[in-house]
Amino acid sequence: MRIRIIATAAVTVILASVTVGCSSAPHPDSAPHPTQQGAAVMCEGFVKKRLKSPGTAKFSGVTETKIETLSNKKPWSYQVTAWVDSQNTYGGVVRNDYVCTISTEDDKTWTLAKDIKFTSHS
Repeated sequence: MRIRIIATAAVTVILASVTVGCSSAPHPDSAPHPTQQGAAVMCEGFVKKRLKSPGTAKFSGVTETKIETLSNKKPWSYQVTAWVDSQNTYGGVVRNDYVCTISTEDDKTWTLAKDIKFTSHS
C-alpha cells in the first residue's frame, strides 16, 4: 500500500514537471487582436467625453453602426461611423452623426488617429 502511494506521488510529480517544462511563454507579438466591436465601444467613450451631457447619450445600434478596419496589423486601426442622441446645453435632445478613427498597439490603450468629426441633424 505504501509503495503504491509513493509511486502515485512520484508519477504526479513527474507529470507536473513535464507539463511545466513543455509550456511556452506567449510570443511578444501575439497580443490579442482587437475586434471591430471593441473599436466601436472605445469610440463611444471618446464621443462621450465631447458631449455636453454624456450621461444622456444613446448610441446607434449594431445594425446602424459602420465599422471599417483600416489596418489589420499593428498598429490596428478602425474607422467607426455612427450616431449619438444626447441633450444639448438647453436640454433638448440632438442627434449627431460622427466619424471616429482610432488605433491600438495592444487592445488596451486606444488613441484617436484623427479628431472626431461630428455632423448635427437640425
